Amino acid sequence: MEFLENHRRAFLLSGIGVCVVAIILTISPGIGTNIVSGGLSYIVTPMQSGLNSAVSWTKGHFSALTSNQQLITTNRELQAEINRLEFENHRLSLAAEVNDALIAALNMHQQYSHLPTIGARIIAQDPNNWYRSFRIDRGANDGVQTGMVIIAGGGVAGVIRYVNPTSSQFVSVLDSRFAAAVITPRTEDTGIARGDTALMQQGLLRMDHIKATAQIMPGDEILTSSDSSIFPAGLLLGEVQSIHTNPDGLTRHAIIRPAADLSELEIVLIINEVFGDGQTVRDSRVDND
Repeated sequence: MEFLENHRRAFLLSGIGVCVVAIILTISPGIGTNIVSGGLSYIVTPMQSGLNSAVSWTKGHFSALTSNQQLITTNRELQAEINRLEFENHRLSLAAEVNDALIAALNMHQQYSHLPTIGARIIAQDPNNWYRSFRIDRGANDGVQTGMVIIAGGGVAGVIRYVNPTSSQFVSVLDSRFAAAVITPRTEDTGIARGDTALMQQGLLRMDHIKATAQIMPGDEILTSSDSSIFPAGLLLGEVQSIHTNPDGLTRHAIIRPAADLSELEIVLIINEVFGDGQTVRDSRVDND
């Protein structure tokens, strides 16, 4: 009671103030609304601005995440398409290579249509640097015999040396065990073409026993001779690259580039006939191994 008595004047003034405010609001509601709205606006506006900023950041971040995910998905789809196209291109390239090889084989067959031939595919190559030999997918079951001649690229590629029931091995014209009696049709000069270990890595072979008076020139074709007991006459062996006089001064030798590209062999033809005894790779005019 003492407190109320002491502060009676303050309570009275406060009550009067409240009444005055109430009367003003009652008389002019627009003024009250403006005052309240202004106060609320002062409080709410910063909050609303912050909320809008948060919403905008969230939308932007979500949009960026969505965009990144779309890019990842698109990248995966493009990579899958690239892989498919690369595979298709590789398949078409292989098909084109096989087609080219078949066309080459057909051309060889037509070129040597007077000879009995069967086609064969290269299935392995001897890794030994000293000899150049190849394995093919034709063997005794197909009638292949030792001594049969292999042609490829329009010319002699080698001779069958070993035969199994289902496959065979032939030594190439670059092999040092290979030799054949040959002739240059332009000048009718003869000689012996043979593989040479020093020339093998260059893809070349050598023609020996050429007379010093021979008129052979670079560019001349070299064919198998009728003197051969293994090769039929007239098969293209290669082309003269250069001519050299031997130290004795009595004979010359030539460097020959074979007609068959041995680095690209895929399909070959086997002349399905033995022209000699079939027991040796070397021509009968050359000493046997």
